[in-house]
Amino acid sequence: MFGCRKLLKFRPNKSTGKSDVSASWFATGSLGLLLALWSACAGAPGRASDLQKLDLQGHRGARGLAPENTWPAFQKAIEYKMSTLELDTVLTKDDQIVVHHDSETNPVLCQNDDGTPIESRSLYNLTLAQLQQLDCGTLVNPKFTRQQNAPKTRLLSIGEFFQRVHKERPASGPALRFNIETKFPGDANATVAAARMEKHVQKLLAAISGADEIANTTIQSFYLPALLAVREQNRTIKTSALFAPSYFQGFLMLAGFGDGAREDILERAHASGVNIISPYYLYVTPGFVRQAHKYNMQVVPWTVNDAAEMKRLIQCGVDGIISDYPDVLRRVVDQLQAGQSVSFQ
Repeated sequence: MFGCRKLLKFRPNKSTGKSDVSASWFATGSLGLLLALWSACAGAPGRASDLQKLDLQGHRGARGLAPENTWPAFQKAIEYKMSTLELDTVLTKDDQIVVHHDSETNPVLCQNDDGTPIESRSLYNLTLAQLQQLDCGTLVNPKFTRQQNAPKTRLLSIGEFFQRVHKERPASGPALRFNIETKFPGDANATVAAARMEKHVQKLLAAISGADEIANTTIQSFYLPALLAVREQNRTIKTSALFAPSYFQGFLMLAGFGDGAREDILERAHASGVNIISPYYLYVTPGFVRQAHKYNMQVVPWTVNDAAEMKRLIQCGVDGIISDYPDVLRRVVDQLQAGQSVSFQ
């Protein structure tokens, strides 16, 4: 159904997945693998993406270039003319929405203001004021060698995020869009209390509405019940279902199989009534995109950091790409628009 049944060789190299599980198989990848994937799919029937409409998304702002989910990272995404800022949100102890990926504080990314290490603690047990005392810009994420630190950078509330956007976004050009994830412990397998999940959704929608950005925003989640709650509270805002493969599913897809896993997430997303399906990029083939479009769902894969893979996905016909490296994504699109060969360096 989806094509690409060709045995691929896997040679580990640096790459990262959205859920940041360090031991997961999708925390590694390679240019050789990506080129093999592209070659396996390039000959399959498919309509390439419309580059004028392709949604270019800066993952956590620009995680590869600046501290994730901080204003310096969002500035980088704007600098490289991303059409969408992708970000994560967590509900705090005092029912505030903070821009932060993990459900716990992360000692790799943040430290105390005096430079001493922090402990990992649930954000459900910390207030926004406590979180904003942390320095989340001095430490450099060791997974991203090109990342530049931004000392003493503070975490943003969702309201502060929109205030900064409205103050510093470009005065001309298309309206900036936002892809905001609701984060819960365990992601797709979250056991969060329904009341807390619904409070998160309610507070997030209120902030988006208060910023007059409903029309420009998508709410995404691995936890599909959260997207149902979004639709119950607001029928107009777009929703996006996120999917990550298991180790075994990933192995099958690397081996050129895995159509059952592809069909499963397409059916689940369609049944959830979302506007967008946002899978880990290995799911995506021309057939996957065609079926999603038949279901009136757009396809926006994550997290794509390799130029060769970006080109493959564009040839598969995706509607957007989420990347830690807005500079690379911008370069690839500009080269394709100019009819030039894509530089894979």
